Amino acid sequence: MQLLDQIQSLNFPTNLPATLLAVSQRFDAPQIEDVATATRQAWCDSGILQGIAPGDSVAIGVGSRGITNLALIVKETVAQLRDMGAEPFITPAMGSHAGATAAGQRDMIIQLGVAPEVVGAEIRATMDVTQIGQVPGGPPLYQDVISAAADHTLLINRIKPHTSFRSHIESGLAKMAVIGLGKQHGAATMHSQGVQALKKYIAPAARIYERDTNLIGGLALLENAYHQTAGITALTAAEIGSERETELLAKAKALIAGLPFEAIDVLVVRQLGKNVSGTGMDTNVIGRLKIPREPENFGGSDIAVIAVLDLTEPTHGNSNGIGLANVTTARVVQKIDWQAMYTNAISAGILGMWRAHLPVTMPDDRRALQVALRGCGEAPEAARMVFIEDTMNLDTLWVSPNLRDDIEAHPHLSIIDELPLTFDDQGHLLSPWKLS
Repeated sequence: MQLLDQIQSLNFPTNLPATLLAVSQRFDAPQIEDVATATRQAWCDSGILQGIAPGDSVAIGVGSRGITNLALIVKETVAQLRDMGAEPFITPAMGSHAGATAAGQRDMIIQLGVAPEVVGAEIRATMDVTQIGQVPGGPPLYQDVISAAADHTLLINRIKPHTSFRSHIESGLAKMAVIGLGKQHGAATMHSQGVQALKKYIAPAARIYERDTNLIGGLALLENAYHQTAGITALTAAEIGSERETELLAKAKALIAGLPFEAIDVLVVRQLGKNVSGTGMDTNVIGRLKIPREPENFGGSDIAVIAVLDLTEPTHGNSNGIGLANVTTARVVQKIDWQAMYTNAISAGILGMWRAHLPVTMPDDRRALQVALRGCGEAPEAARMVFIEDTMNLDTLWVSPNLRDDIEAHPHLSIIDELPLTFDDQGHLLSPWKLS
């Protein structure tokens, strides 16, 4: 029997709010206006490209989702290398993502906008790796054979807080070298030792890539709370995984968006996806880790129940992170690409496997919200509900009217409208999404 048939009769009637307040949230947001010029200037100021001779092959590793202006930054980098007479190409540096296949990773690079005809360089993808060293007392390290065979390797990635741990080096260039260039084998090897290995080994591993590979540097990107490019800095191989990357991480943390309420009884997330966060929902926003043996205090709001209603189109069925929610819909479950999700989750070891668990699944949005409200520990009329598109877009929120006083007292919040909470005949949520 199909899932929908099995749960269709489930019904837990609960009074939902009749209306929601549409709320605008403002952030301080420095922005680079001319990204193309800033890209070229960053490379020039660093001196990283000076060692590249005419005719040299240069692998440019990219692969993180959701980076604004990624195609433009790659295009300018390629053009700058071609002006020098070099032969650049693009290589996916994304660990086990895209089903851990070369074809899947090539397609994902194109979906990120980094198509050959756009950036002026071909994509060369493989899952084959070569061991390039070993962290003393730690795991072996790998690099994909195509980038390893080039004369030089450069990386382009965003610096941001990691979704599973806190350390002086988190998501950025060092992690892309160790896990991204390491492909599924390298990612699985590093993740198999858990969060503590990521904290302990990423920085010393960066020193081995500096010493024993063709990695010469990378572009570290910062984004503001509106996902605009806020910083472009070129780091030498010696600066990757060093105090310089730590300084940029501190700046990135100061720029990120968050939920403006200390406590939320029900958080309704319209959609989850890998293009939003590596964990589908950014743990820095929702304050949940769900990793055994790790403390749950991860910042963010205190949220009792999370309901996820759908998956993003660009996630292509990879619902890794759905286990961070308490309630979801049959629509989500029916869209899951189990091979993609499990490949990603199992390669991430203990970090990913708990986050691939299925939450309580209801037939439609209405019943999912009713169950979420019933399980939050508050009476329906007192429950503080917050609706968001996803954890990446937090400049507009929709909240229950009982939060009006909190909004009016907050210096960065303003009420812009009041909308009905409505559903279609199938129980799918229409407003606030379609009317906003």
